[in-house]
Amino acid sequence: MPTDSPALLLLIGAILFIGLAFGALLLSARLRRLHGLPEEKVIYSDTGGTRVEAEPLFSPRYNLTGKPDYVLATRRGLVPVEVKPERTDEEPRESHLLQVLAYCLLIEENEGKPPPYGLLRYRSDTFRVDYNSETRAYLLAVLEEIGTAREQKEVHRSHEQPGRCRGCAYNALCDESLWSAR
Repeated sequence: MPTDSPALLLLIGAILFIGLAFGALLLSARLRRLHGLPEEKVIYSDTGGTRVEAEPLFSPRYNLTGKPDYVLATRRGLVPVEVKPERTDEEPRESHLLQVLAYCLLIEENEGKPPPYGLLRYRSDTFRVDYNSETRAYLLAVLEEIGTAREQKEVHRSHEQPGRCRGCAYNALCDESLWSAR
């Protein structure tokens, strides 16, 4: 049989397709185990090494851009997932919750349908972040506050989290630092 016969090429193509599909399934299962993802179809990934990598999500209406670690296709709609593998907190941080809510808003703006929730994955726990009229309104209020702060000539630092101030790369230069040596 000649090496360029259509039947042989079709067979080789089918074998390659099956191999790639099997490889994608193995990778998908590995990602689920590694990041504690539910058994849903991953349609977007910003973690590298997958065939479903995508561009950042953007909303011109809110001038907001973001790249969730994953977006899952569920029966109830698309669900963004943010993974913080180093975090071991028992409760999610507010900034992480806002990040997941921002991804929910970006999905709503891009798909025309709001996600039912987002997921925040820490090393040992997964938190469900409901996306509803209350959480959406909270996010929009924070975005408005950020927009207002951007227009100010001077914005004072928040010192509600002293540890965050201590770890800031600018604390030695900041007149309001709690930790700079004076």
